[in-house]
Formats: sequence, structure tokens, C-alpha cells
Amino acid sequence: MLEPQKGAQPAAPVFYTWVATADAFQRMLQALQGAARIAVDIEADSLYHYFDKVCLIQISTRDETFILDPLALHCLEPLGPILANQEIEKVLHAAGYDVFCLRRDYSFQIQNLFDTHLSAQLLGYEQLGLSALMEKLLGVAHSKGRQRDDWSHRPLEPEQLEYAAMDTHHLLELRDILEGQLLGKGRLDWACEEFHELLAASPPEREFDPDGFRRIKGSRDLTLRELAVLRALYLLRDGFARELDVPPFKVLNNSVLIDLARKPPLSPRSLYSRAGISYRVARRYSDDICAGIRDALRQDPSFLILPARGPWKPPSNDTKARIERLKKWRQRKGEELSLPVGVVFPGTLLETVAANPPANVDELRAFEGMRAWRVHEFGLEILDTVQQRS
Repeated sequence: MLEPQKGAQPAAPVFYTWVATADAFQRMLQALQGAARIAVDIEADSLYHYFDKVCLIQISTRDETFILDPLALHCLEPLGPILANQEIEKVLHAAGYDVFCLRRDYSFQIQNLFDTHLSAQLLGYEQLGLSALMEKLLGVAHSKGRQRDDWSHRPLEPEQLEYAAMDTHHLLELRDILEGQLLGKGRLDWACEEFHELLAASPPEREFDPDGFRRIKGSRDLTLRELAVLRALYLLRDGFARELDVPPFKVLNNSVLIDLARKPPLSPRSLYSRAGISYRVARRYSDDICAGIRDALRQDPSFLILPARGPWKPPSNDTKARIERLKKWRQRKGEELSLPVGVVFPGTLLETVAANPPANVDELRAFEGMRAWRVHEFGLEILDTVQQRS
């Protein structure tokens, strides 16, 4: 366990109920149905599997903490109505990924959310991780040493289960402190709007992008023929990863793909001694890798030439002036509220408003991504700033 920082006390042992049978699941459901709010977290295995999945669901009430094993139970459907119940508040930390996974794997729809990460962000905390907030606000040290564990492995160690239980065991207490601070600063309405937007904008299913090779660091420095090899390797890697059910980076990482594109192997055998290529991958796929490279080198790489973009038009002088005025206003407002400038007014939204200056509050409110709390708190100031003459 990591040593707690000065001022934090090692966490007391967390008592939890392991839920891996139908009877234990029913008892947990009964306990949750009578709760006004519950803390929820998940552990997934995205670092170890191509097709990642929820491996644990931790849930705490004021009195009990449960660790649910979804790999041992065949039907979690009865949990859905509790997560969707508007009368029960669900408290999560950095809820986006959890909400997405629970929706993807079980069609659960979470309603009535309180996100402690978003709350801390709106309060201006610099360190937003759960461990940092627990230490600062509760004086409890929570080790991060198990974050990268393979949660699909069974049986789990007692230390892993205690770590997982800690993620929700103190979360309701943390929520109460943050809510009090939001109320004290008049920002609870800000947070509630952000919670609503998070639930409405849960990220879509991640899909493989066949053009993702263009975003690999170093790809822009390759010749067109080398880029063709990189594309072939990128596509092969995804197929290998699906077959092995591991993340693509565990087959060949991006730097290895770039190196192979620049310096193709002389033979399949040479891949056994190539830096960054495991014996497992070389033994299983060296022939496929070399054949893919040969095919790519035989191709006419001109198909990779992207169509010319239209001429870029720089922002007008008036737009540039509005951007600068808005940035100066945002900086002053961030200092006044003790908030990062990106929380006060995101950069992309700032540039959009500067390029299309609103004439009134209604037009300001209509911008995509604009929050009602920003219009309420800053609307008149923003209008005055964009409408000033240079």
C-alpha cells in the first residue's frame, strides 16, 4: 500500500459484502431500494482485453458497501430500475465511462446523478482524482496502486477487493462536503446542469477507425510508401488484437509500427529479435506481418493522398480582437472565482462566440454547448465584451 501523504490517515478496514450469488444479489437489492442515495463505481478490464467489459460493480449506501461480481451472475436486470429511479440519487466520481459501460453492457440508464469529479472541478480544486479529494477533504489515504489491475481475473485478492470497496465506501461523505461547498459558493445549480448534460451526452460506442493510423505520432514524417506500410500494419494489428482479445497496444505499440514502416524486416525470422515485438507475437504473426508489408510496398501508395483542403481563411481582425477581449475577460473572471479559465468558458466556445458575436442573451443561449449557468452568471458581461468596439 502506498504511504499516505502528511496529514492523511491510513484508511480503516472497509467491511463489504461480496455479491456473487442470487441470494446475496436479492439482499443487496432490498438494501438499495430503501436508500435515498447510493454511491456507484465499476471496475473494467480495458487494459487487458480488446472487448472490454464491466468486471465489478461497487455500490455503497450510508450503512453498507457491496461488491457485485457481474461475471458470476447471469442476470443483473433487477438492478436497472434502481439506477433509473429518480428518487434515488446516484453518486459517482468521473461518471462518464461508468455510465457508458453500464449502458453498453446491461442497458442500464442512470438517472439523478451527482458527480464528485465535476463538483470539485466547479469548485476550483486543482487535483480532481478521487484519492486526492479523499485525502484533502476526508483525511483518508486511498492507495492508487490497484488502478491498473486485471479485474477480469478470478479469484480476486483481498487487497483488490478492499481497494474496490474504498472507491464507494467514502463517496457519500465526500459528496456531502462538496455539495455544501457548492451551496456556499452558489454553484450547485451549475453542477446540477453539468450532471444532466453528462447523462445526456454519454459517449457513443467506440468503433475501430481504419484511418486512425494517420493520428499515430510520427506518421506525418513518413514517405507515402512508408505510410502505406503503416496503414497495413495498423489494420493487421487490429485483427490480431481481436483474435487474441487484448488491446492493440499489447500486440504492437505505435512506436513499433512506425519503426517497422521505416525499416521493414528482412525476413519473418528477424522479427524475433526486433525491439518491442514479443516472442508470442513473432511466433504467431511474423509471416502475416511480413506478407502485409510486402503487399503494401507493391501497392501504388497514391490512394493515400488526401484531397486538397479549401483555402484556410484566417479570422478577421474584428474576430481576433473579440477573441483577445474575451480571453482577458475570462482570465479576470477565473482569478475572481478561483477557477481554471477552461471551466469559466471553454476555448472552443469562446472562439465560436467571437466569430459569431451574439446580439442578445437569447442568441448567446442558442450556441451549441452553451450552458444556462454561464448565460445566467456571465451573459451580460460576455455580450458587453464582444460588442465593444476596438
